[in-house]
Amino acid sequence: MSDLPSREMGGRKESDFAIIINGELVVVPQREVSYAEVTSIAYPVPPTPDMEFTVTYEKAEGSKHEGILIAGQIVEVKKEGTTFRVTPTDKS
Repeated sequence: MSDLPSREMGGRKESDFAIIINGELVVVPQREVSYAEVTSIAYPVPPTPDMEFTVTYEKAEGSKHEGILIAGQIVEVKKEGTTFRVTPTDKS
């Protein structure tokens, strides 16, 4: 992703997508969002260096509207309202 996501509501461009990550509105410049992007927005500084995350989503675009996003995957978001929950997960 070349443009960093914005957490500001004002000044949104027509091509921006308003998503929600852990209850916070985030504006991203593209329709597809990756696991890496979502986790780095939710946790810019991970709780531990090798922390893994569980990422669930709902209200997504396409045939699969909800599910679990894993490392290496992307999800197509709606113009507004796709919701992600990112939870740190201990390696056990």
